Amino acid sequence: MTDPLRALAQSTEAFYRRFDAFPAHEDVPAFINNFNEEVFELIQAAMDGTDQRHIAEEAADVFVTAIGVCFACGIDVEQIVEQMAAVAAKNDAKTHETHVVKDGKIRRRVNVTR
Repeated sequence: MTDPLRALAQSTEAFYRRFDAFPAHEDVPAFINNFNEEVFELIQAAMDGTDQRHIAEEAADVFVTAIGVCFACGIDVEQIVEQMAAVAAKNDAKTHETHVVKDGKIRRRVNVTR
């Protein structure tokens, strides 16, 4: 079974190709605008907070449009998957000894020795 991230990236790639609209470098500004619109819609849905399904839909749209930005920048599916795995591994390595929650963000503790 294909992992969900790879499946989403492959589906997004196929979607663009099906409509003969695969992003090119000159499309970066348009894809960034589209991404910003989707992020704004996610923010609105989250601020409303009453419809979890709608929030999840908007989050999925953000993921798809982020993948589109990556494609426009020349990044392929496997590079996206590889970096997602790297971020997951980095997150998994963070502990209460190395990081602290501050201002709503998980940040590295100061003066941590490895």
